[in-house]
Amino acid sequence: MEFTELVKKFSPYLKRLSNKVAIPSRVIGHDDLYQEMLYRLWEGWLRGEFKGKNDAYIRGGCYFHLKNYLRRHTEHVKHISLNEPLDDEGNTLEDIIPAQTAPFDVRVDDALFIQQMKNKELTRREQEVSELLAQGYTLRDIGKMLNISHVRVLKIKENIGSKFTKRLKD
Repeated sequence: MEFTELVKKFSPYLKRLSNKVAIPSRVIGHDDLYQEMLYRLWEGWLRGEFKGKNDAYIRGGCYFHLKNYLRRHTEHVKHISLNEPLDDEGNTLEDIIPAQTAPFDVRVDDALFIQQMKNKELTRREQEVSELLAQGYTLRDIGKMLNISHVRVLKIKENIGSKFTKRLKD
C-alpha cells in the first residue's frame, strides 16, 4: 500500500483521536498531535512495519505512540505566571526579568555554555548521545544507531543532565 493511500485511510481516525485525547499542556495542540501520528505512520511505513498487519494494529500503534509522546513531552511541564509571587517579599518573574532582555544575547550565552560543556565535561559517548537527542531521535533509535540498549542511552542522558545541573549550580 502506498503512503498516500495509508494517509487517506487513517487520517479521519487520527484527526478524531488527536481531538479526543486530553492534552495536559497548552504547549502541544491537537494539530501537533495529528502531525506526530502522521509522522509515526510515515516511519512505520518506511520500515515496512505495516505489511500484513490489519487496521486495528496500525491504529493501535498510532494510539500508543501518541500516548508515549504526550507522556514524554508533558510530564515535566509546569505553568507559572509572570505575576505570581515567587518569594515572601512578593517578587514576581516580571520583576526579576528585565524588560529589555535581549533574547539573542541569551541564546548566544547558552550556546557557548553548552559548547563548553560538550568540549570539556562530556565523554565521547555522551557527546554522541547529546547530538542525536538534539536532532530529535528517540532513545530506542539512538540505541540502535550506537549499538547499545535504549536503557543505556537513558542512563547516559541522565548523566548528561546531572553534569549540566551540577555545572549550573557552581
